[in-house]
Amino acid sequence: MKYSFADLHAFIAVSQTNSFHQAAERLNTSAASVSRKVSNLEDALDVRLFHRTTRKVRLTEAGKQYYGDVQNVLEALQEADEQLQNNQNQLSGELKIAAPMSFGVEVLSPLLTEFMHQHPALHIDLQLEDHQTDLLSSGVDLALRIGELADSSLIATKICNLEFGYYASPSYLEKHGEPIHPDDLLQHECLHYSLVSRSYEWGLKDSNVQLKGRLSANNGEALREAAINGLGLVALPRFIAEKSIQKQTLKPILEAHSLQTSGLYAIRLSRKFTPKRITTLIDFLKLKLG
Repeated sequence: MKYSFADLHAFIAVSQTNSFHQAAERLNTSAASVSRKVSNLEDALDVRLFHRTTRKVRLTEAGKQYYGDVQNVLEALQEADEQLQNNQNQLSGELKIAAPMSFGVEVLSPLLTEFMHQHPALHIDLQLEDHQTDLLSSGVDLALRIGELADSSLIATKICNLEFGYYASPSYLEKHGEPIHPDDLLQHECLHYSLVSRSYEWGLKDSNVQLKGRLSANNGEALREAAINGLGLVALPRFIAEKSIQKQTLKPILEAHSLQTSGLYAIRLSRKFTPKRITTLIDFLKLKLG
């Protein structure tokens, strides 16, 4: 019995995600189709590659050994294909990108539109989500992240610095007064972006300072709307606050103390060979945003 490259790709996807459903999402097919391809591979090899239960899928010892061998072969073939494409003037293939929701909507989407006009044979799958995506299990080629980066085996390229500031609605300031110094924050409601620490978010050197605030959210636009409606002060990237400043629904505060910036990084898996479509996009973003 023979197997196909499609069977091998299904095996790799399940091995990396530990899930037939997630593998199916990555391969844009059904879980039943992925399961059939893996079963076909197991029948052809006459060996069980996965332990399957109702809750988990995990590699057998034979599966682990086969995964290492097959992954190296497929990566070598992929690199050979991509090196040939690199010799062409036009970018092609698919590029899967992950980015924070607000940044993706406000900044990245218009830039990707321009990039795709320049490279009409390129297909982009943009995933906007306010959490740190696992590049390997999700099949993401490039992730954009803002702020502190944890130690990792991933490769990070700095794109630019993003300006942050402190903001409040005119109605909140009229009712509660305007803080003049960061120490005054202790007397105010401080909205919180829940994916980072409050001390990092508000640029406080003393991490023991306990700011108060009744609302936490993992999305900057949600916090912006809460601030506009007078629920408290907010620390935001300038790109999220800009339109509200122009409409005068938010006012910059603590301007003498709000010169903090945060890095925007392009994150990719460590590989011997990086496809040209990835390096070209990184260079494009550095040019546009740097």
